[in-house]
Amino acid sequence: MKKTAALSSFIAALTSACLAIDTKYFATSETVTASASGGAITFGYIIQLVFSLAIVFGFIYIGAKYLLPRFSSSTKGRLIQIEDKVVLEPQVTSYIIKVGSDSWLVVVSNKHVARIDKLEGKI
Repeated sequence: MKKTAALSSFIAALTSACLAIDTKYFATSETVTASASGGAITFGYIIQLVFSLAIVFGFIYIGAKYLLPRFSSSTKGRLIQIEDKVVLEPQVTSYIIKVGSDSWLVVVSNKHVARIDKLEGKI
């Protein structure tokens, strides 16, 4: 709930900032036509480009920070815990799995699952 409130307040602040910007800093249609034919870039065009990139990067940051963790499929188990995970090569991963007080090294590929060894001691 706190994340949703923070996201909505950020979007509201961003919207009010967009409405507060004075249009005199942006290039007019005549300037854009002249710059396209003459190759000159106006100061207003650069400000508009920087502002647009800031908005896009802001949305990417918010999406990566708040929305992507909601889509993660890893659930916490009561009995089985994954202590460590290492990707050995594409589609081959090794896991250290702990069940109760026992731990095992397991290697998983797209076609096989192999229990390598039982690990002794604390991990």
